[in-house]
Amino acid sequence: MSRNSTKKLHLPHPPNSWFPSSGNWNNTISRVFSSVRFFPFFFSFPSITPLLIHSSSYTPLHLLHVHHLTAQLLPLITFDSTIMSALLEQYRELLEEYYETYSNQLLDQIPVISTQTYLLTILAICVPPLIALIFYEREQARLLAEQPKGCRKLGMKIESNLLNEFDKKFSEGRPPSTEETSAEWWRLKSLWIYPVKSCRGVELNRGTVVATGMEYDRQFTFAQLKSPFPVNPATPEKEKAAHKWEFITQRQFPLLAKVRTEMWVPDQSVDTYTPHAEDVESGGVIIVSFPFLEAGWRGMLAKWGASVKGTVPEKQFRIPFDPSPVQIEKAGYSFEKMTIWKDTVTALNMEIEIPEELRYYLGISNKLGLFRVDNSKLREVHRNAPTKEELGYQPMTGFQDAYPLHLVNLASIRDVERQMPKVKGAPRLSAARFRANLIITGPDAYHEDTWRRVKIGYYEYDVSCRTARCKMPNVDQVTGERHDNEPDQTLRSFRAVDPGTGPNIGCLGMQMVPIAKEGVLRVGDEITVLEVGEHVYIKQ
Repeated sequence: MSRNSTKKLHLPHPPNSWFPSSGNWNNTISRVFSSVRFFPFFFSFPSITPLLIHSSSYTPLHLLHVHHLTAQLLPLITFDSTIMSALLEQYRELLEEYYETYSNQLLDQIPVISTQTYLLTILAICVPPLIALIFYEREQARLLAEQPKGCRKLGMKIESNLLNEFDKKFSEGRPPSTEETSAEWWRLKSLWIYPVKSCRGVELNRGTVVATGMEYDRQFTFAQLKSPFPVNPATPEKEKAAHKWEFITQRQFPLLAKVRTEMWVPDQSVDTYTPHAEDVESGGVIIVSFPFLEAGWRGMLAKWGASVKGTVPEKQFRIPFDPSPVQIEKAGYSFEKMTIWKDTVTALNMEIEIPEELRYYLGISNKLGLFRVDNSKLREVHRNAPTKEELGYQPMTGFQDAYPLHLVNLASIRDVERQMPKVKGAPRLSAARFRANLIITGPDAYHEDTWRRVKIGYYEYDVSCRTARCKMPNVDQVTGERHDNEPDQTLRSFRAVDPGTGPNIGCLGMQMVPIAKEGVLRVGDEITVLEVGEHVYIKQ
């Protein structure tokens, strides 16, 4: 019979001496169970009785059943030693005989294949992952070769300082001046910059504070060109002027959360450094990446290659951080007016660097621009901020919403999470959702509400007002998914605590202005409250 034919497995009967197949059962049972002290107990297992008495053909499944039941029964019954030894020996031989017969017949069912077919099958399994890995490594080598010359990348070289943010020890505050206070309490736990507004941030261990806030923070923003009506070349200039650039955020386009930014800054210790390198002359480079899968076989290879490293395929582009006038002219950038909240500012439009795929990825139908702050025309900060006379300089911002610095207390975030309804799909409340520059631990929840002036490390800061919250924290900063209600609904329900924001506006976090025009912040810096008082938010 060929190996490819279908056969019914016919297993031989066991030896008749102890396990006869037909007429010797009564004698066998008498011989065995005459030495059994707990005969009634044995037959309390009904599943074995028909197997011993009625079975005339054994299968491996039967033997497995007997094997397991025997293992349960042996500790509970006592056999005559001679009979027991003989029984076990017969049982062992029986198992070996059936195993050999069954395994040989099983192998007979495997079809015979040629060596060529075998090799082709192995190649079909192994080659695609190998090609994907080679493709991925070549792509990584290309990206490495294109790294900004003379620059180093800012950011954490180890795991995030927020890795343990959900630890229960951060849910409650500690007194600021007791022996129990450790390096994890009343300290700066995590430090962030967001080079491009509303895109993924860069976590730091150390950062420089300048008059506009954290250095490199929110110096760029995406914007869309909006108009109440379409235009064409014949449209009068007055009507064309109605078109205007408006900044965009995760409020409208939550997938901005998945747009990654890398901040590369000039560094003389880098081997490729030269003061005349283009990337050095532009004050550094921002590399922007977003998820993108190219169509066809290239996209498939990119997907396989990225999966090897546990990532997703991306498309990248780069922008000079602070291009010189020569670079601006060479690249074809232009200064244009752009609206951010109620301010209209002049900023450098670098839209020429944006790949068209980004607009499709974000779901934007209008023209997409990328604007850089004009350092000669920064936005002045007034409202709750100290005056120029009080500080000795005029507070200013780049593309921050309102104030140079933003602080949140981890205990406050944990308390908001406790107040949220425990319903399916409710998000875990990571501090990253609130996109603050400074995330602190130590104070009780909402203790920061009354701060007016603090010292962090060696530098002092004016705590100007509370942060009035919109729905942007509803966006998961990892997935880009926006929850319909939370945490916005919970914040509105019990954190509408500032009479200046208006009704039903939740508050969480504090807005700050640096007292000195230059400073340094480090993770682990101690926090000391210098002055407390009431806050009343002033709207724009």
